[in-house]
Order: sequence, then C-alpha cells, then structure tokens
Amino acid sequence: MSNGFRTRARLTLAFAAMSCVAIGASGCSSGDPPSTPVAQVIAATISQQPTDQSIPMGLSATFSVTATGSALQYQWTRNGAAIAGATGSTHTTPGTAFSDTGSIFTVTVSNSAGSISSNAASLTVTARAPMAGDLRFQQVDSPSTVNGYGTAGVGISTFLLGRSAQDFFPSIGTPFYVGSAGNCGATPVTNGTGCSWAFTEVPFAVSSSNPTLLTGYGSDFFDNFAADLQNTAWPAFSNGASPVSATSVVTSLDLEPANVLFAVSWIQSSQQTGFELVQNTVTAANLPAAATQEGASSRVITAISNNAGQITYFSYGWQTDTATVYETQVVTTSPTDAPTEAASLAAQGFIITAAGLADSSGNVILVGTRVQGDTMARPFIAAQGSSAIQAMMQQGYATVGVIVDLSSPTNPYTYLGER
Repeated sequence: MSNGFRTRARLTLAFAAMSCVAIGASGCSSGDPPSTPVAQVIAATISQQPTDQSIPMGLSATFSVTATGSALQYQWTRNGAAIAGATGSTHTTPGTAFSDTGSIFTVTVSNSAGSISSNAASLTVTARAPMAGDLRFQQVDSPSTVNGYGTAGVGISTFLLGRSAQDFFPSIGTPFYVGSAGNCGATPVTNGTGCSWAFTEVPFAVSSSNPTLLTGYGSDFFDNFAADLQNTAWPAFSNGASPVSATSVVTSLDLEPANVLFAVSWIQSSQQTGFELVQNTVTAANLPAAATQEGASSRVITAISNNAGQITYFSYGWQTDTATVYETQVVTTSPTDAPTEAASLAAQGFIITAAGLADSSGNVILVGTRVQGDTMARPFIAAQGSSAIQAMMQQGYATVGVIVDLSSPTNPYTYLGER
C-alpha cells in the first residue's frame, strides 16, 4: 500500500513539473523555458557600387550592386525617378537609344533598419550595334565579343599552309594577317605549297545568349576557286563546315594566281541563316563606286583581295535585313599608315568589314561600312604586344584586322579592334 502511494506521488510530482514547463504556470522556476531572443536586424551596407556603362546603341546595359544586410530590398532609379519592377540587385535596361546617353542610375538598398543609396552610375551610348545575328561585321558588338572573350587570352596564332584546311569549334577567328611581304613571299612558288596565311583563333564561352560560332580556314589550287565556291561540302573539314553555306560569311580572302593558290576564312553559326554571297571583280579605280553600290543594295563587303592587278571582293546580303542602306569608304594604304587610317574610319562611325592585300608590294585595302547617317565615332584600339591585345579582347573589342608591318621589327603586328 505504501509503495503504491509513493509511486503515485512521484508520478503526480513529475506531471506537475511537466505541466509547469508546458504551460508556464505561476510559481514555476527551474522548469521555465528561456525567452525567445529577438532577431537582430543588420543594416544594409554597399560593398560594391554600380559602375558606369558604355553600350552600343541597340544593346542593353546592366547595372549591378553588391550589398550585405538582413532582408534587403532594392529600388533602382533613373535620373531620380523610380524604375517600375527594378527591384533586384541588378538592373538591365531595354535596348538603348542615342537619347539614353547621359542617363544616371542609382539604387537604394533598404530593410527595417533603414536605407542607403548607391553612388551614381552613368550610361553612355556609343555607335549603333549591328543587328543581332548579323555575321557580316567581324563580330563587332556581338554576344561573342561585346562583354569580352570570357577566359580567352590572346588566342592561338596559327599558319594555314597551301592546300590545307582547319576549323575551330567553338571559336572566333581574326581575318588573315595582311601587309608587308604578302602571304606568299616575293618569289612565286607554283607547286601549290609556297604560301602560308597567319591568323589567330580565340575560344569563347558558349551560353544560351551566346550561340556557338565555328571558325573555318581553307586553301586550294587557284584553278579550283570557281568550283569550290559552288561546293557546299568542302573536303577535309571535320565539322562539315563550308564557306559557301547560307549559314556562313567569308571574312578573309587572298587570291594568289602566280602561286596557283587561294585561301579563305569564314565564320559560321547554325543559329543564323539566309546569307547570300556575291563575288565581283573590278579595277582598283572602280572599287569605291562598286562598294557604294553594294551598300545601297543593303549588301556588306566582308572580304577583299588583289587578283593579278584587279580587285576581287565578296559581299553579302542577309534575308533577315534587306532594307538597311549602308555607306562605305574604301582606303588603300601602306601597312605603316594602316592603323591611323583605321582609326580615322572608326572616328567617322565605320566598322572595318574587310581588310586585304591591295597589291604585290603589301599595301592594304580597308573597307569601312556604316548604316546610312550613323556618323557617331566608334570605340577603336590599335593594339601591339600580347598584354595590350589581351586587354583589347577582354574589353569587348572585336578584331577587325591584323596588320603586318615588317619595317617595325619590334612590333610588326598591330591588331585593329572596334566596338
């Protein structure tokens, strides 16, 4: 009897203690639960401010801020007015217009502890970007180049030998180097092996917004030139690339009839099609008029070469855009003066869409193309040396030509970059 009583007493006391803990009855002491701490709100601070943006007309600019703190909220403003829906740590503008240049963007970061405003960042709108997917402009302002070449360095310098072919996937290729001594030397070699063409191919980061591009280079006997231009399945190309596909644009041309060879380079994108090639040969004196006519017909000259004293060029129309009228300017210059002439073209709003040999002495032809009336200067760099060339590429400049000037032995190679 006493044992049972003691057992029931212990159970009753245990229950009472449990009840005290569970319901917080008055008189509880050792069983009281600790009070819930109030969460500390960490005030917003900005560790990385938005930076100024320089964007070609038609492309979008992205401003970003890095901030720390509790439960942060963001609100971007343009010229002091709140932007509807711009409530993230980044803000991407619609496609830019010339009137957007000079706009000021700030962001306010806030939480329950208060708010902080960022430094102001400005938007500068530069010359018009080519239409998205247009392969005729040496990749100027395209997704592959406009934000830099990803982790790519200067690239891989390569020589294409006569009667050979190479392709690179995915990559962006420069035009053939042009200038002093030509591509086949001063003495013709008629066995089809005496020429080599230097170029650089640069890998780039592929993403959903940056479609894969294929760079291709090929050389063949000069007598096969006309037939090869009709052949959509050139031999020796492992990826089945062809310079005459509707998805390809030839970006370099060198005709060497004295050496019975020719060479072409091109870029190809499976995401774009409808490029229509026209080949024409004119005298050097008639080239400016021919270029003007091509531009008036919404065609762009992308490759050009001396051809036994005359000038052969390739121009392309594009089914996606048949109405744009282009203005052109043709410059024939020495390799020494070519960077200065290229800078002058860019200052007038021209993109250098073709660079080739003008004659056997190594003079160079530069063809500049711009949308009619677009005279705003284009950002331009003439880079020499690996560090300067790498910086040019990482700053979003597309290589529109590489000039070889052997009279400058310390820096014979100049990369021409445009945005």
